[in-house]
Amino acid sequence: MTDHEHPANAKSSNNAWDNRTRFAVYGQAFLFLVAWLMALGRLIGGRFWNAKRNVEELEAFVANEETPKAMVHFVQHFLMSYFTTRFVVFFPHIVGAILWWNLYFLQLIPSIRQKYRRFHRILGRVLMVCALAQTISGAGLAYMGKSSTVKIVSYLLAISVIYCVYNAWYFVAIQNDIPKHKYWSMRLVGYLQTIALQRVCMALLMVSHYFGWLGLYPTYDKDDGETLEQIFNDSFVSCFIVAMMLTEWYLAGYYGWTELPKDGKRDATAIEAVPRTTTLEVVPRTDVKPYGSIQ
Repeated sequence: MTDHEHPANAKSSNNAWDNRTRFAVYGQAFLFLVAWLMALGRLIGGRFWNAKRNVEELEAFVANEETPKAMVHFVQHFLMSYFTTRFVVFFPHIVGAILWWNLYFLQLIPSIRQKYRRFHRILGRVLMVCALAQTISGAGLAYMGKSSTVKIVSYLLAISVIYCVYNAWYFVAIQNDIPKHKYWSMRLVGYLQTIALQRVCMALLMVSHYFGWLGLYPTYDKDDGETLEQIFNDSFVSCFIVAMMLTEWYLAGYYGWTELPKDGKRDATAIEAVPRTTTLEVVPRTDVKPYGSIQ
């Protein structure tokens, strides 16, 4: 990483691969596998672009008497509409996700950023479009759905991603401020982990429901479709919060805001706000007497 790229108040360390970095790298690798094994790979294998074929397969799945009623409820209330009334926004959602999850990590590798700057800039523009395509179409999917919980989370995530994309673009294209561009790009990457984390959270909540952990849901019943729907809604809330918490934790550690030096003191200039370029002149008043003076 070059000096121009690294923020002045970021934590400097000879050990680039500290525990925080390892957690972030291995965590993203894990979520990459989750995104492909639990979502993208299955959709590509099922030819998601062929809506008619998928509808026929889902209808056959629902008609099968051995299919648990809970899954029948879930397919009828959520999955089926992806390939019918919501396909117009479902298709760009998946295309944007495929491009993002295959390419975004190339932007995080320092050697690629330094040696192939033109490639980094072009790919950055493509990924910004992919990020917007995912979240705006995701908000469209939620809007056309029935869950108020999913709608709220999707709208908030879309606002957050759009704000990150705007700042990442503004600080590099208008201000030419690479450290701030990098800051907002890292935040964008963190927030978009929400998509894969939703699968992780849903799996954990389903395990909790099956074993009766934490008292979150009624006793397990394979035909309980309403509880499965509630788990789906809860997974959206959980993944959004977890993604933001992990992002803030990583950024705070990266910029050295969570650790103190060995002497227990911190230089105030490392955490104070960056002053604006406009300076206000303070003119002392002569018509006010000191506090406590006698008139």
